[in-house]
Amino acid sequence: MKTIELSIPDKYNNKSVKTLLKHLNISAAILTDLKKYPDGILINGIHANVTQTVHTDDVLTLNIYDTPSPNIVPVDIPLDILYENEDILVVNKPRNMPTHPSQNHHDDTLANGVMYYYRNSDFTFRVITRLDRDTSGAVLIAKNRLSASILSDQMQEQKIHKEYVALCHGTPMEPQGIIDAPIAREEGSTIRRLVAPKGKTAITQYEVMFSKGDLSMIKLNPQTGRTHQLRVHLAHIGHSIYGDDMYGSPIRGSTRLHCRALSFVNPADGESITIEAPIPSDISELI
Repeated sequence: MKTIELSIPDKYNNKSVKTLLKHLNISAAILTDLKKYPDGILINGIHANVTQTVHTDDVLTLNIYDTPSPNIVPVDIPLDILYENEDILVVNKPRNMPTHPSQNHHDDTLANGVMYYYRNSDFTFRVITRLDRDTSGAVLIAKNRLSASILSDQMQEQKIHKEYVALCHGTPMEPQGIIDAPIAREEGSTIRRLVAPKGKTAITQYEVMFSKGDLSMIKLNPQTGRTHQLRVHLAHIGHSIYGDDMYGSPIRGSTRLHCRALSFVNPADGESITIEAPIPSDISELI
């Protein structure tokens, strides 16, 4: 449960609870649930409805309830926690670990480990920045419905910025640039994507960090969030990611792609925050 307690300032004097909740970014879905509970909305400790008015120095309390995620089994999987506060959790996901359970992965995912970490509370697994199984790095998770709503809005408004590093075959001729190439689903496949004129807009900013021999490390800042965007774009310019045999790597194995940093507005205090995940040894040792 997430509890918000607010002493009413002068600017909200004689305003309705509903008006105040809009200023607090309370979504319509959360508002509907607040109405269901006797202690969902309280004014000075007494049950209130959204049409009531508040006055200066009144204390408004909101109790936002949550329910456990169904069908996600808590499993004691070690977590590399990069950051945590009352609203968010940022975990450094290892390579070869799915984010969510699926048909062939019921109890070996990040979700299983997070559900075990919060096994003593009513917790719902709400991932904001999901990573593919073969991609390692920072994953942002909302710990309650309110932070999930705020962060989801940031995602839609492209206010959550991601920085990746990839180990690639060869080195681009231009040390930095922008790949602007639309991406579509490959006909006859549910997984593969490709650059296609009628695809959805996809933009990636890149910069070569350094190169050695036949490999280079490239920093990537996706401006859009298409499925397999970074993998498709790097293959499109002739520099597929090491181990990504789906998109042209001669090496079979795990894709060497890592989410190194996430930048977003912290729901807890409204301040900008950047969380970094160290580059894993399976990338640095190859270099």
